Amino acid sequence: MRTKIRMLVAAALAAGIAVAALAQPAAEKYPRQPIRMVVTFPPGGSSDAVVRMLLPRLNESLGQPVIVDNRPGGNTVIGAQQVAKAAPDGYTLLMMSNTLTTNETLLTNKPYALMRDLTAVAPVNSSDLVMAVSPSVPAKTVQELIAYAKANSGKLSFAHSGTGSGQHMSGELLKKMAGVDIVHVPYKGGGPAVQDLVAGQVPLGVLGSTPLIPHHKSGRIRIIAFTSKERFAPMPEIPTLHESGLVGFDTTQWLGILAPKGTPGDVIERIYQETKIVLGMPDVKQRLAQAALQAVGGTPKEFDALIRADLERWTAIASELKLEPQ
Repeated sequence: MRTKIRMLVAAALAAGIAVAALAQPAAEKYPRQPIRMVVTFPPGGSSDAVVRMLLPRLNESLGQPVIVDNRPGGNTVIGAQQVAKAAPDGYTLLMMSNTLTTNETLLTNKPYALMRDLTAVAPVNSSDLVMAVSPSVPAKTVQELIAYAKANSGKLSFAHSGTGSGQHMSGELLKKMAGVDIVHVPYKGGGPAVQDLVAGQVPLGVLGSTPLIPHHKSGRIRIIAFTSKERFAPMPEIPTLHESGLVGFDTTQWLGILAPKGTPGDVIERIYQETKIVLGMPDVKQRLAQAALQAVGGTPKEFDALIRADLERWTAIASELKLEPQ
């Protein structure tokens, strides 16, 4: 009799374990293997720097390695396409700047569509862009730069991370508001553009602030203005373009994680929650602040709303600047 009872108890326990396993959310099983994080820019730019700040902590939090896969080219289209076409299982993610939204405005023949093929997971950070000059340019203020550009109309050029990027469109907006003719020079990412600006191969740059601040402090380049409406608190001595006569000028750059459309909701929630925890860690917040980056909170739904608002804003700016889709 006791043997029979033991057998029934064992069977009941086994059945309970099986039911619990079936009821266990997919997010608790995820991840079971390494995760690939596609970065659409080469090493050395703001996006790559942020990913490498977060990864050690994110690896610990998720319990699996998150591997950076730099896929520059095609003005971020190459990397974004890889994620858009990947299996929607949470093992291929995209760390992307708001070039993703400006591309929707200016690139008509992409092999993917942002809102159709990708889904918002977690916003990561926002940062200012900067107007920076090589020491060869005899301008220390925005007004001096505008005067110099007008005196050398069509002879100056500015570097940015790629045609159609927020950096490119910010530069075009600056040209229009200042009434100057400066040639834009697209790169495959902020890293190579920064290298050429520091080396004096290009006189101006409208680029992310993170990689340029150390070069500004060492005197290898000069940041003459930030592009957001408010001054950057750690460097209050540098004005904004808005303060410098280009009233209303206000552009920033954000970074966030996206996944292929169709990725299960519980997997998206797990990635979002772990990213949120990592961004709240004191050492991570300190490192981001030192790099002129501000951690951004927000749910996947809020990030989706940010993307949609950004699409509307850049579409309006492109129309105002009369930039033709390519």
